[in-house]
Amino acid sequence: MENATNPDTFEKKKKTGNQGIWWHQENLGPLKHFPYIRQFGSMKFSKVRMDETMLPHLNDGIEIHFVNSGKYKWAVDGNEIELLPDNLSVTAPWQLNGSPTGKMDIGQINWIVIRPDKYDFDTPLKLGSWTKLSKKFQKKLGTMITKENAIVIEKAKTFKKYFIELQKELSNQEKGFEIMVGNIIENLFIDLHRHLSLREQKIQEEDNFIIKLTQIVTKDLNKKWIIDDLAYMFGMGKTKFTYEVKKHTGYPPNSFIINLKIEKAIDLIKNDKNMNMSDIAFACGFSSLQHFTSTFSQRIGISPGKYKK
Repeated sequence: MENATNPDTFEKKKKTGNQGIWWHQENLGPLKHFPYIRQFGSMKFSKVRMDETMLPHLNDGIEIHFVNSGKYKWAVDGNEIELLPDNLSVTAPWQLNGSPTGKMDIGQINWIVIRPDKYDFDTPLKLGSWTKLSKKFQKKLGTMITKENAIVIEKAKTFKKYFIELQKELSNQEKGFEIMVGNIIENLFIDLHRHLSLREQKIQEEDNFIIKLTQIVTKDLNKKWIIDDLAYMFGMGKTKFTYEVKKHTGYPPNSFIINLKIEKAIDLIKNDKNMNMSDIAFACGFSSLQHFTSTFSQRIGISPGKYKK
């Protein structure tokens, strides 16, 4: 949420159909004990409203939102996303984020803004002296936040408890609450680190899957590949394999294999002047020159002969 410029903003919100808490630099409340927390809020919107404080904005900290209920159109650096119940979003200090139009629909959303001592696009994350999280941990967390650009974790209900616990500690301010708040935020960051690490690993595995599949097929383009056999190589059934290939390439397996053949044909047309079209057709696994010409024209838009010119 954008920093409010009027100390009475919170009271006005209550009068316009909103309920909850919002502590910020103009209305610190318990945040006066936590210089590293720029904002904390949990607001329930009982009716649709326009609110300029929800427009895309910058905060000097890591901004984390958790949606309890409702559906919110959001934008991060101009890229629109949709926040649904149990979604968690994370943005870096240099990322514009907020509602594209300032419209807030009916629902409940929680947020916190943590200001690090140091953190920029080219500067490793350093949270500050308040935390006991290792430098290595902080650096890796910052790198993952930077690398992902706009983070939305779906089905992130496990993060809900952190906002409930933070609200309780900040509201009640019982003995030792300063320590408790720091511990809760550290646990939130640990959970975030684990989720992002798992996502990073999954993305790497998905990339490796397509790379390996491409290598297997291009190694022998003349072979008539059986989808069941390829699926078996990856320890999958045909249905699962087909789903994964289409998910990561946009094409079903047979169509993806044809694309690889066309890519190889284009490479030979460009770089091997000694091969005629018939040679290229058979080298790329097409049954005939006519089959090659027809498929090439369908995929590229012009015939191989015209492409060569």
